[in-house]
Amino acid sequence: MSIKRAVRSLLFFGTLSVLACRNVESESMAEATQQLAAAPQKKAPESALYVGWASADITPQGPVALVGQLRKRISKSVLDPLTATVLAVETRGPDGTKEQAIMISCDVLFIRKSIQERLRKLIEPKLPDFDVDKLFMNATHTHTAPGFIDGAFKGLYDVSQDEGVMKASEYASFFLERIAEAVVEAWRARQPGGMNWALGHAVVGLNRRAHYFDGSSVMYGPTQQDNFSHIEGYEDHGVEMLFFWEADRKLTGIVINLACPSQETEGLSVISADFWHDTRKEIRNRFANNLHILAQCSAAGDISPHRMFRKRAEDTMRERRGLSWRQEIARRIANAVEDGLACAEREIQTKIDFKHVVARIDLPLYEPSSLPFYETDSVQPVEFHVIRLGDVALATNPFELYLDYGVRIEARSRATLTFLVQLSCQHSGYLPTEKAIRGGGYSADKFVVGPQGGQVLVDETVKRINALWD
Repeated sequence: MSIKRAVRSLLFFGTLSVLACRNVESESMAEATQQLAAAPQKKAPESALYVGWASADITPQGPVALVGQLRKRISKSVLDPLTATVLAVETRGPDGTKEQAIMISCDVLFIRKSIQERLRKLIEPKLPDFDVDKLFMNATHTHTAPGFIDGAFKGLYDVSQDEGVMKASEYASFFLERIAEAVVEAWRARQPGGMNWALGHAVVGLNRRAHYFDGSSVMYGPTQQDNFSHIEGYEDHGVEMLFFWEADRKLTGIVINLACPSQETEGLSVISADFWHDTRKEIRNRFANNLHILAQCSAAGDISPHRMFRKRAEDTMRERRGLSWRQEIARRIANAVEDGLACAEREIQTKIDFKHVVARIDLPLYEPSSLPFYETDSVQPVEFHVIRLGDVALATNPFELYLDYGVRIEARSRATLTFLVQLSCQHSGYLPTEKAIRGGGYSADKFVVGPQGGQVLVDETVKRINALWD
């Protein structure tokens, strides 16, 4: 009995010792956590915010070849105007330091490098207090607008024998003149202002690649067939917003970023901004007629607004509302904006931490190469911009970037919310993922940069974003 009692005593006191150690360890961890929380955090320097807006009508004054489809279309009329929206942002610190950016969203298919460089040269003598390297353009990717360079599509859209049709090069000069005026106007209109961000949701962009049991993928492939397996990729229904106010809390403009190109009515033979026209109209009807709306397309190389299944039910619901698909998309985006504004306007920031980095890096070419049916700008180097605006990051890229790459960047970013802007600064074609290349099909069969270069772009972008929080 004495031996048993001794063993029990040892077990009892041993258990107490383990529990005591655990309690000490827990208390130590809790104390360390409290000390870390109480330690002074490195506060980012904040500077007074100045904001300016302008818009330009970039609708061609006559018939043009509409780019983006594999057939030649000459515009028959103007369904709705093409718009360029300019946002000028500057911060001024108490020590005299300044940071700057001019963002320009355009209702066109893409931005060519030569176009952005020409614009910088046009405005440089007019804006001596602005670093023109910190200007960048992006496209909404409407398929019902003209191009910029004669012969860029290897003869597909040649209009040299079409009497009365504006050439792409002629449109480029008109386009640049209009936008240069708007850039100067926006920069000179800078006034003290405030901003805040919001995140909402709207089902707009849908993955457009059907995958089959034989391993192949087809853009807009039929999904009612027995050999249909699944939709190939992910979808992002986030609506990311930046709201800007004047000093008297009057809302002046909104940056709206979503993962979907503007191509709901992409096959028409008329000039049109597509669903962004309807979206601007709907938002202005709800808030103010003079509200500026700067549209950005996030990573969406495998995304479009076209529905891949459940089409009859979707159409029925839309018809019950008495809307076209463009109007339905506008309704969804406007609902997200209305919801986001109600939250964002509670805390308007007039002093922010603003940093702007312009990066140029070489990306590896995909081998064996298979060039698309259009000219692309060189990727050695590519230009991209990385911005910090308070809690928010913004990063551009020149591709029709498959969504998976965008998710990688956003997931690894230290920013509270990360805006990605594709088709910016230059045009370098599709950048598909490895699984898309295995499936094949349009958008994954002819491209300049592949998965290796895509990961380099991800890593280099994340590195520069996160460095802004060091």
